[in-house]
Amino acid sequence: MLAASALLLLGVSPVCHAVGKIRVLATGEIVQLNGLRTFFRSEPLVDYVPVPSRAGGVVSMQDAIKFIRLYFPRTYDEMKGYDIILLAAPEYNLFSPKQDQWMYDAIEQGTGGINDGSVFSMQGQIHGAWANSLTSKAFPNDAPAVSQKGGGVEQTMFFRVIINRDFPERVLTPFVEFGIEKVACNAVSRLVIPREGSGVLAWSVGNFPSLGQVPFLVAWDHEEGRTMTTGDFLGSNGWYAYPTSPTSNQYSPDILMNMIFYCTKRKLIEDVEVFHRVKSYFAEFRSRMSVLISLKDFIDKFGANTDGIQKEVLKLEGIYVEGVEHYMNQDFPECESAMNAGLRGFSEAEEIARKAKDAALFWVYVIEWLVASSTLFVSSFVLWTLMVRRRLYRAVRATRLGQG
Repeated sequence: MLAASALLLLGVSPVCHAVGKIRVLATGEIVQLNGLRTFFRSEPLVDYVPVPSRAGGVVSMQDAIKFIRLYFPRTYDEMKGYDIILLAAPEYNLFSPKQDQWMYDAIEQGTGGINDGSVFSMQGQIHGAWANSLTSKAFPNDAPAVSQKGGGVEQTMFFRVIINRDFPERVLTPFVEFGIEKVACNAVSRLVIPREGSGVLAWSVGNFPSLGQVPFLVAWDHEEGRTMTTGDFLGSNGWYAYPTSPTSNQYSPDILMNMIFYCTKRKLIEDVEVFHRVKSYFAEFRSRMSVLISLKDFIDKFGANTDGIQKEVLKLEGIYVEGVEHYMNQDFPECESAMNAGLRGFSEAEEIARKAKDAALFWVYVIEWLVASSTLFVSSFVLWTLMVRRRLYRAVRATRLGQG
């Protein structure tokens, strides 16, 4: 029961696949998994499956073990069904050697991977288990070297991120003009030590004063797969905290998607502004559609005719599907055009719904007025008859006993 409840809290089902979507398997700390859920909630291109695998908060050690047993892929073929694996600070020692081997083999054969927090923790058991794992060898961070340094040193809980303009792929550079290097992150980050052959996409400044500028995000190709390691924690604090922390980097959901595009070898975002707007349009569309359908259901309860509203809902759903198709093809300008048309269409649909609601409630008000008026009339007539005119009044006659 607890396992199912926690996954419902995450807002997803244990299994959800769709052709053309990026299938994301995320495992780790539940706070970060919830943050990632917030990221992906308005992301039509992602099918997101979370598997809590670290004790903490509402998740006990026994719960974490149960989640892994129930929801982690049970065969290698199932593991290969995912396009990317996100390791969001799991307790890696909870995975079996077989599961470790599956993750490593999947990456070797083309699955992407991102691990956060460098080695996940400063707790020796956690970073030691990761450093000694087979899968860590598929990632560009030298986990054993970081583990030997205690998982990170000299943390001051404040850093900024500097982008490497010379990295050959435009994963982060399109976001520079939007001020992402000025974001002040009051949070923990871990030391990242790049392996030979990896590339640095960004550095962090602040958390390691004696070291100055240190690698923050590194990437490489491992056999057929492509993986990344970041020094911050996905979806929970610092650079990746937005929208759970609105004062943080508001472009972090877009940056994370470009990181996922890169690791899954898809086309990268070219126009950041369009992509950023499109994601907000999806969120607005879902919100307004939810309100419209709730209003239709409310009107239905009064037996009113809602065919006009239903027709508008179907029309808007068609526009949404068209927008999603453009988005799936990563044609974001066409997607924006379709979503704009849909959002404009809501005005007409909402006006039709408003008129239907007013018509339905009009008769409710009329009936209530008639009932109230009738009650007042009847009670007034009775009161007038009995107490004023006294037409039904009869005096009490005296009995013989009373006369005597």
